[in-house]
Amino acid sequence: MATVSQMMAIAGNLAPAYLRFKSDNVGLQVGDPNGMVDRLLVTLEVTQDVVDEARAKDTQMILSHHPLIYKSLNRVLATDDVGRLVANLIKSDISLLVAHTNLDRARDGVSDVLARTLDLEDIEALLPAQDVQMFKLVVFVPEDNINKMIAALGSAGGGVIGEYSHCTFRVEGTGTFYPMLGAHSYLGKIGELNQVDEYRLEILVTPDKIEHIIQTMLRVHPYEEVAYDVYEVKNPPVGVGFGRVGNLTKPGRLRDLVERWSIALDSDLRVSGDWDMVVKRVAVCGGSGGELIPAVKASGADVYVTGDVKYHAAHAAKAIGLAIIDAGHGETERLVVPDIAKRLQQLVYESGLNVKVLVSEIDTNPWNKG
Repeated sequence: MATVSQMMAIAGNLAPAYLRFKSDNVGLQVGDPNGMVDRLLVTLEVTQDVVDEARAKDTQMILSHHPLIYKSLNRVLATDDVGRLVANLIKSDISLLVAHTNLDRARDGVSDVLARTLDLEDIEALLPAQDVQMFKLVVFVPEDNINKMIAALGSAGGGVIGEYSHCTFRVEGTGTFYPMLGAHSYLGKIGELNQVDEYRLEILVTPDKIEHIIQTMLRVHPYEEVAYDVYEVKNPPVGVGFGRVGNLTKPGRLRDLVERWSIALDSDLRVSGDWDMVVKRVAVCGGSGGELIPAVKASGADVYVTGDVKYHAAHAAKAIGLAIIDAGHGETERLVVPDIAKRLQQLVYESGLNVKVLVSEIDTNPWNKG
């Protein structure tokens, strides 16, 4: 088994909360952080059918992409749709964890899964998350301790750039210090000006890990007083942001791609564009992505696949020569549910915990199929 907090921490490796967009409501929305979990259900959203399913499958926790609570609640009433679901979750002792825009923007999140389903390669973020503030830790380490420090900071989650971990940069130099009375110097002599060969070590750190990384650095560092600096940096994490853009593994005509993608997404696609155009580059955004049309055009994409495209947005796309496909909100997002369940289960096993991760079998799409 595991605690709700432990499962939150594991899920945070897949969709870090700091990636949420502005005031989006993510994280634990219902439940006890200290509650125990041995079965967790992953779903696109929470409906009464999903709550009933979770209860029937004896699960103590739900991980949902769409929030149940979007705005602050002034009251919880059984006569209100949201209030009734919250009350039912509490009565059933089921905790609810939400990963919304943080899963949209995360690496291997909603749009990455969609892009891979459409056979894209060389995938990159369509709209990088420029609002995410990263940190750089700079610490001065004696030569004999540099490798131990790099290993410790990397193992604590620092220095991750794309698919690489333990990324650091170091410059050799000379440090000086004068231990005064009362000091317990690791190196040098009390009452004298000392010089020591040191490295200036730099490492990039995400906002959710900066405090932990600092504490790890202080614990591993041999000095009584550690000289270090923390800087905010504006470059976003690699591959993070809304939407994705990439190249087709095999270019094809729009007509043929629509036929193939309709089957892959199990969706009746709405299409605006020249049926006979040859498509090489494709942009995608799971959910509702009409606002990203300018970024899609700038990316050089021939076609944009998303959901909830408004009438006038389709006209705007057509006016700039961009083919657009509305595949549906849920249809472009639901692919992530089994994917994140599989990856979450793997992380649970690697953590040495015994929690079964289940995929919801409820179709929560509100639209009837034709």
